[in-house]
Parts: sequence; C-alpha cells; structure tokens
Amino acid sequence: MGEVKAARIPLRQRQASETRRGIVRAARRLFAAGGYAATSIDVVAEESGVAARTVYAIFGTKKAILAAICEEWLTEAGVMETVAEGLKERHLRRRLALVAHSSRRQWESERGVRAMLEGAAASDAEVARMLAGWKSDRARSLHGIVAGVEGDLRGGLDGKRAGAIIRALTSAEIYSELVAGEGWSPDEYEEWLGGLLSDLLLSDQA
Repeated sequence: MGEVKAARIPLRQRQASETRRGIVRAARRLFAAGGYAATSIDVVAEESGVAARTVYAIFGTKKAILAAICEEWLTEAGVMETVAEGLKERHLRRRLALVAHSSRRQWESERGVRAMLEGAAASDAEVARMLAGWKSDRARSLHGIVAGVEGDLRGGLDGKRAGAIIRALTSAEIYSELVAGEGWSPDEYEEWLGGLLSDLLLSDQA
C-alpha cells in the first residue's frame, strides 16, 4: 500500500493562521496586563507587529478578539473533546471522571482569562451578554452529563438536581480556593472532585 500523505496547507493560509494566532496572543497579554477597556486595537496591532487594518480585517472588533482568546483557551484545555468523549460513555461513573478531568484542564490552563472576561464584561454590555451566553452553554453541557444514564443516579436525585451539583462543584472558585489558596496540586483536585461527584451522585449499584 502506498504511503498516505497529509494534505499540504498552502503557504498563504499558513501565514494567515500565524498572523491570526499572533494577534490573539498579543491581545491576551495586553488585555491581562492593562485591561480590555484600556487596550485599543492600535495597541494590539503594534504589539503583534501588524498594521491596525490587518487586525480589523481579520477580527473587526475587540469583542471578536476576546472570543478568539476564549476559543484558544478552551481548545488548549481540550474541553469540547472531553465533553464529547464523556457523552459517549455508557456509565455515569466514567462520565464523572471525565468531568473532573475536564474541569481540572479548563481552570489549570485559563491563566487569567476568566478575570479578563469578567473585567471586560463590566465595561462592555455586548461582552457581558456574550459571557452570559457562554456560562449558560457551560451549564447546559454539565446538565447534559447525566442525560441517558439517569438510572445510575442515587435515589432521590433527578437529572436537574444532579446537573446543578456538577455545575456547583466544578466552578472556577472551588478550583482556585483549593489549588491557589490551599496549595493542592491539579492532580489532587481532579482526584478529589471525581471522588466527591461519584459519592454524591452515584447509586450503590452504579
């Protein structure tokens, strides 16, 4: 059988991707250091080494750059892939282990993005609506963890209450309190969270 070669990405497309990535990373540094509201697109362009018109051509608005920063963060953390993997699992115990891993990766890799988003939302109503939408999407995803495996839940629990417990225990605040505040390692956090979710949600037979 002949060797299968990966499709080659045209040079111009690779350069465009690198330019976009450079703008996103420059903006992430600047928004974290000086704040979203105080950072202009001109400053982002200067920091990333491109003309301001290039930034406008690629993103159009600062809000779009902020969205790209979040997309890069979640991609780096592998959040979407882990959620998709979890929903394929037929047993809630395994799903909860993946939730714990996803939560650990999400908060471990955010490196100031959450504070950046909250600060931006405080000064920009459109960003506030965008952030509220993201939080709503996250809540919906976490509630969906028990869909189809409700039979594994502890007696007296329904899917809505179980989803609320998952959402509460996977919050960034709890991760920050334990890892940054108490000095836990991310591994310890993941083990604790997976164990606690199983103890609280799983029936004895699951």
